[in-house]
Amino acid sequence: MSAECVIRRLKAAGHYVVGCDIYPGEWHYETRLCDSFVRAPFASSEKAYIQFLIDTCCNYNLGFIIPLTDLEIDVISHNRYVIENNGITLCMPSNNVLSIARNKYKLHTTFIDDPIVASIKTFLIKDIPSDFIYPCIAKPYNGRSSEGLIRAATKAQIMALENKDNYIVQEQLRGDIYTVDYCRSSLFDLDASVPRIELLRTKNGAGLSIKIINDPNLINIASHIGKTLDVNGCVNFEFIKHNNEYYLIDINPRFSAGVAFSLISGYDMVLNHIHCHTNKKIDAQIPIKERIIIKKYEEVAIE
Repeated sequence: MSAECVIRRLKAAGHYVVGCDIYPGEWHYETRLCDSFVRAPFASSEKAYIQFLIDTCCNYNLGFIIPLTDLEIDVISHNRYVIENNGITLCMPSNNVLSIARNKYKLHTTFIDDPIVASIKTFLIKDIPSDFIYPCIAKPYNGRSSEGLIRAATKAQIMALENKDNYIVQEQLRGDIYTVDYCRSSLFDLDASVPRIELLRTKNGAGLSIKIINDPNLINIASHIGKTLDVNGCVNFEFIKHNNEYYLIDINPRFSAGVAFSLISGYDMVLNHIHCHTNKKIDAQIPIKERIIIKKYEEVAIE
């Protein structure tokens, strides 16, 4: 869902863009925005996928890879040095950041005693205390886009899970979901945030109608997380606001589905992400103007 915004901003800055996907190019509107398109193997076929990326970069003389999905990032991170040894820059977080962002239990333990970041009570299933309160939230510790998420899970449901070792359980809090598009240059220690409340969102967590909010507290929390982890580039933080406090739920180590919301608000996450990976200064924090922004879909006939 971020692809169109990312491609348009790269093209506007004069970059040559090659898009890839597992499906035929004619099935995607975004293909028409790219300079070229190459059909990719499944990222789950790890060896073939990594070789495909390297070969495509060599064939088109490309210097940068910008992954847009968690699955791609997981596979690429395992093969980071093979790709980088071919002179290709990976525009994605470091493996140290990914080890925390892509492991929800490790994310919890990283900030459990942090005085600035509120943490939801989280346990591995084997460590659930006897006084834990059900119903709860259950989800894979390395899940993405709400896959495998169980809301209002009972103790019986938790115990019946086939792959218990892959799951964590969390206290179920009530509140609105807030996300923050966040960009940081680790070289210059500069960062910027655009926070929003999700008014309407899909079941897998993509905002459809949002409100940009001016909340210095949330911006400060995002900055603290980014500096604690030494984030470089653009990521997305997800929070639930419960009893007037922001609890960190997740870190998406990529552009959010709603990155265009930040662009409309006046901050170009895409080009500043590139600046982070080309050792250039990023734009400073912008004044936040509160407004509602909606995502619309449009049918396009392909001749």
